[in-house]
Amino acid sequence: MVALETQDLEERLSHISGAAIRKAGHGHDYYDPMKTPEEGDLEDGGALVEGGALPLLTREAFGLYSQYFTIGVLLGGIPQLAYPVFLNYLNMEGYQVVTYGVLVNGGWYFKPFFGMLTDCVPLFGYRRKSWMIVGWIVAMICLAVMAFMSFEAPFCGKKELCLVSLKKIPAADQAKYFNFHAPDSGYKFIITSVFLCLGYMMAACASDAMVVQYAQREPLAIRGRIQTAIYTVRYVGQTTALLCIALLLNGPNYRGSFDFNVSPNVIYGIFLAPCVVVVVTTIFFVVEVKTPPTPFKQWCVMLWDLLQTRAMWQVATYRLMNNIFYNFSSTAAQPIELIWAKATPLNDSFSGIIGNVIFMAIMVVVGKYGLLWNWRWTIALSSIAIILVDGFVIFMTIFDGLRNQWFFTGAQLADQIPGGIRFIVGTYCAVELADAGNEGSVYGFITALNNVSSPIATVIYKLIDSYFAISNLDILRDDSHVRWAVAYTYFIAYGFKLLSLVWLFLLPRQKQELQELKRTGSKSPLAAVLIIVAFITCLVFSMTVNILAIFPSTKCLRVAGGPGCAK
Repeated sequence: MVALETQDLEERLSHISGAAIRKAGHGHDYYDPMKTPEEGDLEDGGALVEGGALPLLTREAFGLYSQYFTIGVLLGGIPQLAYPVFLNYLNMEGYQVVTYGVLVNGGWYFKPFFGMLTDCVPLFGYRRKSWMIVGWIVAMICLAVMAFMSFEAPFCGKKELCLVSLKKIPAADQAKYFNFHAPDSGYKFIITSVFLCLGYMMAACASDAMVVQYAQREPLAIRGRIQTAIYTVRYVGQTTALLCIALLLNGPNYRGSFDFNVSPNVIYGIFLAPCVVVVVTTIFFVVEVKTPPTPFKQWCVMLWDLLQTRAMWQVATYRLMNNIFYNFSSTAAQPIELIWAKATPLNDSFSGIIGNVIFMAIMVVVGKYGLLWNWRWTIALSSIAIILVDGFVIFMTIFDGLRNQWFFTGAQLADQIPGGIRFIVGTYCAVELADAGNEGSVYGFITALNNVSSPIATVIYKLIDSYFAISNLDILRDDSHVRWAVAYTYFIAYGFKLLSLVWLFLLPRQKQELQELKRTGSKSPLAAVLIIVAFITCLVFSMTVNILAIFPSTKCLRVAGGPGCAK
């Protein structure tokens, strides 16, 4: 890999020339929503740094792919355990299951800090490879612990009674078939999973920094191709993890359709295997030339200068606010999937597998035809499409128009088409904003703004939903009052999702508009301070509140999503 030059971005932008820019002019024709790169654009260049695009079928590229395959296994597998293990097996409440999803994705919120380590603190002369190895070793230790740690017996030991209201079950059968300690036992695995995710996120940040370096070597018209490739591989990993869960965690203890049970520990052991392999591929396949680190003082100055630019604070504000509004949901989502739609873990996992295949296909299409689409129109149309499809399925299920597990999980697969477009388009901004020397930090910060918005949204909608009768027992009751209570939570969620589009005016239409804004936009120290304060505040508040939801003594707090503690 060719080391990046340390010259200022304005100097490097002087290399951006050729037909791609001449066609852009100064008007808005270039931002036509559906424009596709032309052959001339591919030849004229426009790369931000020298070195040439990375061929996608080389050993060097496969070293990078191995990182994202393993990231995909853990990213797809660990959160997916929420439904079969923590909801079905342990019978934790809906708001606790939502909290599990937030916490095991918590490593993403610390991407700026891990990015700083990869930029400023090399180990044995390597800024990226060494941190990849450290991260994977941490992940290996956590998975080994969970593979051998004892797991509580399931909440319900007789499948025929699991979806029956406890009021209708005799006390003798409750004592014989139910383990009422199970819901309070999950916190040990949740906490260990949090450290696991911090480990693989450390490796992911180092990998992301490499991706930025490779992407900046790509010509303008195809810039984003390497991102599309690695995200496609990541979804192959996620699909592999979902397949394992579908086949192994679908027995009676998980309220599934198979007649055999596998301990939850087994799945953690399976996820351990690719972590061992990726350490080997990191050592022998990943290519990194030893380069001097960015001095911490210089890194701080560079990042501070970048945060003050209008391009940075405008995109950062968009990412944070748009995603806080867009990530609103309902704490009843997984309970109604289990109790009303009667979806089995097999169905849930296979729908996830098919969804990932669709998602990968969409990213390939966007990578080939959509690199120059108008970002605003693309995200707006995708968001509206998701709401329409999701709303139809949800309300048909709530009001018993059609309660079928294949309809519930299958119809929502259509969400993957606009969802894939929305996701991949949203990642392109970070490459345009990063400078040489702070690739990991900038990419980590921009993507972390998206990730930290999710727990903030979760805290808010858990608090709102705590005033509605939508607990597991309420949903088992399934009367008109409960149905409307669930419906109201979704009306609120969809309203917030639509309001997320208000913030699109902050998002530049395309790469060149973002680069122009970065070169010519004004600087604001106040905006930089507000961004930093907002990020840290959101991070600390959301993590603290969500952790409260997993411990037996604090899960009742309303701010944690509970019904309120008895005085």
